[in-house]
Amino acid sequence: MENIKKFTAAIAVVLAFVMLTTSCGGGKTGGASAGEGAVLAAENLIRQELEEGLPDFESPTVEDKELKVEGLPEQVVWLTSYPKDWSSKGTKPGGVFHSSLGEYPTTYRTVGPESNISSRGLFLQSYALLGLNPETKERIPGAATHWAFGADNQTVYYKLNEHVKWSDGNPCTADDYVFMHEFMTSPNLEAPWYNNYYGKREIKKINDYCISVKYLESAKLDKQTLIQSTNVAPRPKHFYGGKLEKGWYLEYNWKAEPVTGPYVFDENASVKGELLVFKRVENWWAREYEYYKNQYNFERIEYKLITGGADVMEGYFYKGELDSFGLAIPAIWRKASANENITNGYINRWMVHFLPEEGISGIFINTKVPFFSNKKVRQAMYYAIDIQGMIDQALYGEYTRYHNIGVGHYWAGVYFDDATIKKPDFDPDKAKELLAEAGYTEMGSDGILMNKAGERASFELLYNAAHHTERLTILKEQAKKAGVEIELKMQASGAFNDVLNKKFQAWWGGMSTYSPPKYWEYFSKSNAEKPLTNNFFGWWSPEMEKLLAIEESGPELDELARIDKEIQRIVHDEALVIPGYYLDFSRIAAWKWIRFPSWGNAKFIDFYSWAEPMDFGWMWMDENIKAEVQKAMEEGKTYEPQVWHLAERYIVK
Repeated sequence: MENIKKFTAAIAVVLAFVMLTTSCGGGKTGGASAGEGAVLAAENLIRQELEEGLPDFESPTVEDKELKVEGLPEQVVWLTSYPKDWSSKGTKPGGVFHSSLGEYPTTYRTVGPESNISSRGLFLQSYALLGLNPETKERIPGAATHWAFGADNQTVYYKLNEHVKWSDGNPCTADDYVFMHEFMTSPNLEAPWYNNYYGKREIKKINDYCISVKYLESAKLDKQTLIQSTNVAPRPKHFYGGKLEKGWYLEYNWKAEPVTGPYVFDENASVKGELLVFKRVENWWAREYEYYKNQYNFERIEYKLITGGADVMEGYFYKGELDSFGLAIPAIWRKASANENITNGYINRWMVHFLPEEGISGIFINTKVPFFSNKKVRQAMYYAIDIQGMIDQALYGEYTRYHNIGVGHYWAGVYFDDATIKKPDFDPDKAKELLAEAGYTEMGSDGILMNKAGERASFELLYNAAHHTERLTILKEQAKKAGVEIELKMQASGAFNDVLNKKFQAWWGGMSTYSPPKYWEYFSKSNAEKPLTNNFFGWWSPEMEKLLAIEESGPELDELARIDKEIQRIVHDEALVIPGYYLDFSRIAAWKWIRFPSWGNAKFIDFYSWAEPMDFGWMWMDENIKAEVQKAMEEGKTYEPQVWHLAERYIVK
């Protein structure tokens, strides 16, 4: 499983600011201190590990001359790597981690109609052939122990780990990879993006534990990109009976696949519509690797359905029903410092940094909506929507304004983003000027512009997070100064399905990304007119089609970077997206028994993955600390409040 963000910059030296003292202060029973036992031991261990320095993050690729594989059509050089154990000495397995989700999934499937939902990643737990070191971007073993390149510079051979098993106990073999390819290219899948993506690859079985994956589109890819283009995950052939019938998704809508990853859905313990439970896979095969042996430590992870947004989740957290709570929102971060559980030291605050990589995010514009069909109107929105004002007012200036559809895309020594693209500052007069060119010349009694047909300069902005209402209200009020009306529509459930079906006018959201970025899914003609695709904009152009054809042909990296920058420039000129902001830090509050390693975070583990136990495998629960803290709470004893500020080495100066 890969969770990587690519970007390069000068980085700061390690500065581990931690408030580690355990003196008494303001307890309910006269300030009695609880700073002894398991808590003190854990703090001393972090202090010790900080003094010892960072773990060895390196995992260089090496040749393995001893490996012999039967049935290969050519002579190859087998490669592998040996990443080390990064875990803290204090790591312990066990415990139940209590988390939350804002909407219950409408399916347990991870592919097929209407499966691209927020909880999809929880079920998508089968490991790819290779992983990616989140600190160095070096390739590391996953479901395959070794890899080798064919002479055609299109084929990669993968030696499968013979110990890999599905979570239901069945062995995972080459047949599951061949079946995956048949599955993902079948028209019965009803997922054209996957049909297109996997149709550009060919998978062959060499023997039960060796496969070849050929990228059909190009023989010009560099080795790292070729691996990325052939690095696939299996599908359980036995689970589907070896075939994919038409309408398969109806039968499998509420059937979760077995997986090869560390956690599997526990249907018996889950409560439909209320609670998702995932259990740790016993004797997980990947623990034979040094890198994985002390990762993914919680015995169970429970996701409780909590609607109503961050404010409601915050209440559950401080009552002890959730183990952690995000503090990235500046107002919530400040508010936390006054909470009794934090001032009494029962809850720690953690802040880490990383190098950001961002895809398309902000306000997505549906050009099929009459108001937005005019390019001048879309360009006017650059001036009418006050992104920086929102950041300064609602977000205390802590987030970084975003100007493009890509930042931090860096791969094999090449940058893929046009850093010269800058969005203009808020300027209501300039917005009115452009709107006038589009025919909106009349001012209504409410201050909103109209055209001669009486159509208002107005649009509906869809979003799905209640805690975004404050920041979007600032955009709404500022836009009035430009004669533009924004009608906010908060839809906690089903918003993304409306976006996929193009049943929206504008959407405040974001999409995940990787390096190098790929734009065919967002801007191609074939996706523009169809629902259930990622061309949310309903837009295409002949010029864009030519660039996308080159992108899809698999050009060399320098050429791909040039093409991607041209695509970004076209999107900027067409004003298809009003970019929002991005973060280069993550911060949470967690009950004292939830622990993290002293190194804090890796360079390319982002905001969405850090402190998520299915992604960041190095966190754990200390049951001894939990017992001590709960006893201290009963007795009215307190700890010194703590803020752990780690991974400052990634702060860009």
